Amino acid sequence: QLRLLHLQKLVHHRGGSPGEGVLGPPPPPRPVPFLDALRNHVGELCGETLRLERKRFLWQHQLLGLLSVYTRPSCGPEALGHLLSRARSPEELSLATQLYAGLVVSLSGLLPLAFRSCLARVHAGTLQPPFTARFLRNLALLVGWEQQGGEGPAALGARFGESASAHLSDLAPLLLHPEEEVAEAAASLLAICPFPQEALSPSQLLGLVRAGVHRFFASLRLHGPPGVASASQLLTRLSQTSPAGLKAVLQLLVEGALHRGNAELFGGEVDRDNETLSVVSAPLASASLLDTNRRHTAAVPGPGGIWSVFHAGVIGRGLKPPKFVQSRNQQEVSYNTQSLLSLLVHCCSAPGGTECGGCWGAPTLSPEAAKAVAVTLVESVCPDAAGAELAWPPEEHARATVERDLRIGRRFREQPLLFELLKLVAAAPPALCYCSVLLRGLLAALLGHWEASRHPDTAHSPWHLEASCTLVAVMAEGSLLPPALGNMHEVFSQLAPFEVRLLLLSVWGFLREHGPLPQKFIFQSERGRFIRDFSREGGGEGGPHLAVLHSVLHRNIDRLGLFSGRFQAPSPSTLLRQGT
Repeated sequence: QLRLLHLQKLVHHRGGSPGEGVLGPPPPPRPVPFLDALRNHVGELCGETLRLERKRFLWQHQLLGLLSVYTRPSCGPEALGHLLSRARSPEELSLATQLYAGLVVSLSGLLPLAFRSCLARVHAGTLQPPFTARFLRNLALLVGWEQQGGEGPAALGARFGESASAHLSDLAPLLLHPEEEVAEAAASLLAICPFPQEALSPSQLLGLVRAGVHRFFASLRLHGPPGVASASQLLTRLSQTSPAGLKAVLQLLVEGALHRGNAELFGGEVDRDNETLSVVSAPLASASLLDTNRRHTAAVPGPGGIWSVFHAGVIGRGLKPPKFVQSRNQQEVSYNTQSLLSLLVHCCSAPGGTECGGCWGAPTLSPEAAKAVAVTLVESVCPDAAGAELAWPPEEHARATVERDLRIGRRFREQPLLFELLKLVAAAPPALCYCSVLLRGLLAALLGHWEASRHPDTAHSPWHLEASCTLVAVMAEGSLLPPALGNMHEVFSQLAPFEVRLLLLSVWGFLREHGPLPQKFIFQSERGRFIRDFSREGGGEGGPHLAVLHSVLHRNIDRLGLFSGRFQAPSPSTLLRQGT
């Protein structure tokens, strides 16, 4: 202890006596050989201090402080960085806060220098992944203490939060780090790190969003829904920074969920044909007609363009092997889907959406945010139809888009998540109007199936039956159909295929006459959402299109008589009160 006091006197009185240097330049600081010898052993001294050996670590910690003051500004940031990257417990982490408290008066800019030096070591690869992950976790812990009102490390957490917010561009790539523990620690830090007061630049924002979305799906694949909390919190905060941030988050989330690499997370079919084909045809790569056709059709053709591609096999190698479908446990699929939808709902929620009366706490979704999801859906499923007319053409027009409609129907069958995303869009009228081309293509594909079916009932086509019911229910939820027509899916399971086709044709006819256009919706301030008053449209309650439904009911009155009350056109006042 006496030696420490002597060193302290030498460090703080290095400039000499007050009278020296009055008649000339001030003398150089007096060297301290002992501290000069320790200059290159800061890492070892920090390691010994963190061992927390009784009594020893106290004077070792004091020695670190004296060395930092003596060699300023080099050893102070280095020592603080070593402590932050090696501390494995709150007790060890408190040594960093105590060192900062002792040096903050004499060393200016200590934290920014320590932060920059550690990040430089991370990106240079000189800081090993376990220490990098520990450094990021400790930073997240300090910032979290500051946000919770902790007393000891609060100032350090606030200062480090400011330093981290100034280096978001350097932290974002760590979300893509190949080591899982580093990427997860970076997500934990960025999830609570304060953003700069000025708006994020477009490059910073897009970089963070892309890395955050990648982290979300990687965590979902490796750890399941419990592991996506940090990534979800980060993306939710990014969506609240600006309208551009909201649009980027929603677009990349939807595109990522529909990407073939993530499709199986949400119950989608994984097409292994490409992998099998590449292995089979490796010796004869030039013989693959499929690869040649794909190269020629790499560009997105315009409406009505040629999309025909040979998919049967490889010339000289025979037919492709049977399609391999990898499926996950249904409970896991539901859990993953709910996690994604929950994140999308949080991002799409309008401010104050839970305060509307009669909503049972359900969040009110922003129509603009839901519109962004709808537009992304169209661009992902059918890019050649993006920007198509919202109005519905005559049913005969479907003959000119058979291939596109079949492609849309096949995509819905391969990826059940599309139906859940349509339900999300339908919950915020009039956003579903912008999915008109998808609804039209799916409806046309279902009409073609039911027309070709020769079975006596719909039980032989379970997927098409479920898709038909879901499609009509979604259009009713999105206020594209009046309640009387929107309830018809309740009887589909009791009908023959040709009767289902007749009812779906009546839906097509109604949508042709009463197109799904956003200008037909009015804002109802009491409910805080847009509604559609069908009574103001001529025949908007169903009119002649209900005649087909009533005819089918009469034909099956013995089985469907109890359903007749569900298909009566409501009064205008009732329709306005229901809203959807």
